[in-house]
Amino acid sequence: MILGTARATTAPRERDRASFHSRKQASAGFYILAAITVVLSFFPTIWIFLTSIKTEADIYAWPVQYLPDPVTLENYFNIITETPELLLYIFNSFIVATTTTAVILACGGLAAYSLGRLTWRGRNLVLILILAVSMFPPLALLPSLFSMFLELRLINTYPGLVIGHTGLYIPIAIWILTNFFKSVPSEIEDAARVDGASSLRIFWSIILPLSVPGLISTGLIVFIFSWNEFPLSLVIMSDNFMRTAPVGISLFPGEYSFPWEIITAATMLTILPILIISGVFQDRLIGGLTAGSGK
Repeated sequence: MILGTARATTAPRERDRASFHSRKQASAGFYILAAITVVLSFFPTIWIFLTSIKTEADIYAWPVQYLPDPVTLENYFNIITETPELLLYIFNSFIVATTTTAVILACGGLAAYSLGRLTWRGRNLVLILILAVSMFPPLALLPSLFSMFLELRLINTYPGLVIGHTGLYIPIAIWILTNFFKSVPSEIEDAARVDGASSLRIFWSIILPLSVPGLISTGLIVFIFSWNEFPLSLVIMSDNFMRTAPVGISLFPGEYSFPWEIITAATMLTILPILIISGVFQDRLIGGLTAGSGK
C-alpha cells in the first residue's frame, strides 16, 4: 500500500519535471531562432556600415576583408564635400515625408473616426474596399499616375509626390487608426453626446486626445514608408534637384564604375534618421503594427 502511494506521488513529479524540461527546450529554441532572425535582419545594415568606414583598397581586396583596417571617415567627408546634392536629396525626402504624414493623419484620422466610432450602413464594405485598394502594386499604377500628373503639371513638384504618397499609404493609416479609435471606451463618447456635443466636437475634444499614441504610431509608420518609397519618386521627380534620397543614391554610380565607398556612406547618412526614429520610438511602432490584435 505504501509502495503504491509512493509511486503515485512520484509519477506527477516526473511528469512535472519532464514538462519543465520541455518548456525550457522550447524557450531555448525560441531565443535561438530570435537571435538568428535579428542577426539576419541587421546584417545588411551592419555590412553597409563596415563598408562605409573602409578604405577603397580594403573594399576591393581579395580575399574579402570583413573588418575595416584601418577605420576611416574619408568616405563620409568625400560624399559631403564632393556631392553636395546628397543633403538636398535628404531635404527633399524630409519635406515629402513630413507633409505626407501630416496630410494622411488629418484626412485619415477623420475617415478612421467615421469608420471606427460612427454607425452607418456600408461601413464594413468601405473598410474592405480600402483594404482592396491598398493591395494594388504601385508599379501597376505608375503609367496612369504619370500621365495624370503630367497633365496637372505636378511632375517635379512637392505637391505631386505628396499626393502620390498619400494615395499609397492612407489605406494602412485608416486601418491602424480605426483600430485605435475602436479601443476608446464608448461610455466617454456617450456621456459627451448626452451633454449635447456633436460628432465633430467629440472627435476633436475627446477621441483625438485619447488617441495620441495611435496617431504617433501611425505617423511614424507613414513617415518611414514615405521616406523609403522609390518607384513613384523615381518617376515623378526626374529633375536632379527634386530627387528624394533613395532615388538620388541609386543614380550615384557612374557609367563605367560603381563607387561602393561613396554609395555605402551616402546610404548610411540616408538611413540614419530612420534608424534613430525606429530606435527611439520602437514601442510606438510595435503598438501601431499590432493595433487591435488584442481585441
